[in-house]
Amino acid sequence: MENPGPIIQVFATPSWGGGEQFVYDLSRRLMADGRRVVLVSRPSAVIGQRVAALGAPFHTLPMKGVADMLSALMLAHLIVKYRPATIHVHHFKDAFTAVYARLLCRAFGFRPRIVLTRHLVRRGKRGWIYRWLYGQIDRIVFVSEFARREFLAGKPVVDPAKLCVIPNSVPEAYRAVSGRIGRDTPDLRRQYGIASNVPLLLFCGRLVPEKGCDVLLEACARLKTLPFALVLAGTGEKNFEKRLHDMAAEQELRGKVFFTGFVRGANRLLSQADISVSPSVCSEAGSLTVLEAMQAGRAQVASDNGSQPEFIDNGTTGLLVPPADAEALAEALGRLLGDDALRRRMGEAAKKRFDSHFSYERFYARYLELYEQPFRTPSANGQE
Repeated sequence: MENPGPIIQVFATPSWGGGEQFVYDLSRRLMADGRRVVLVSRPSAVIGQRVAALGAPFHTLPMKGVADMLSALMLAHLIVKYRPATIHVHHFKDAFTAVYARLLCRAFGFRPRIVLTRHLVRRGKRGWIYRWLYGQIDRIVFVSEFARREFLAGKPVVDPAKLCVIPNSVPEAYRAVSGRIGRDTPDLRRQYGIASNVPLLLFCGRLVPEKGCDVLLEACARLKTLPFALVLAGTGEKNFEKRLHDMAAEQELRGKVFFTGFVRGANRLLSQADISVSPSVCSEAGSLTVLEAMQAGRAQVASDNGSQPEFIDNGTTGLLVPPADAEALAEALGRLLGDDALRRRMGEAAKKRFDSHFSYERFYARYLELYEQPFRTPSANGQE
């Protein structure tokens, strides 16, 4: 069988978050399978540094949105150079760049398929230019059913056959070997002097308002008479980080709350946690942290907004609470803190559910099928 052309992954946010990790993990899995990958991003030192380990060709474009024809010309050059089978776009506005570039390459006989994965919760748009764009894109993938429903709530003019849901997933983050912690992963209990019999709560993610870390600290303040330690792993907005540090001091949580800063592969810390916490106050399209906790076999407490109810079976694999409700969050955390048997049962059930419904190999097989299936060519007006 002839080796198919490479896959160009286009992701244009200048910072590193869940969507960028998604691209990194998928590209790594494709390359391990012998598939060729080309990475295209907006200029960003952070992105460049983190994708360097993949060893894939990496190019930067201005990526300035709908009217950016320079990026379209540059991407067209990459299409001619690499002859990709698929252009996989991970930010909505960059789909315009991909479509323009493909149109420019018609004279050379190149028509790679264009796949758009929507990592955020947004309603579909109805203007004529969006109708044209939806007609040109071959497939639009949603990372959860919730994200698909919200897109359709905007009543976009789009062929429903082009839409599909591939639930988010995460590859194995670590292999537990006789309980050892990897060389690049800090030992949280040793680093912060947390006793082995003290339950460890862990938040992994960006320290930004929408993640609800301030609500988490308010909840912990209600529980400060109980034995526990909370570790927040990640970085974010400087002003918000300072606010969190100030809150910890004001609520007299010093000695209970610890900030790691940036940790490479922070999800590997989950093997040390007793409870994972995801208190987002925004609607997550498909939280990777929730899935990482399931994969690691950890009990968790998460907000019941967004896609979380699709992944967490409330009361069985974790506990769901209303967003921005510190009292409800404290109650759920207190329930788990006081019952280690419940934590173990929920962690085991979460791992079983992840393996049966959300494994990375299942996720990867769906994308591979999407990359390889033939798509019909749109007519001149953009409709199939």
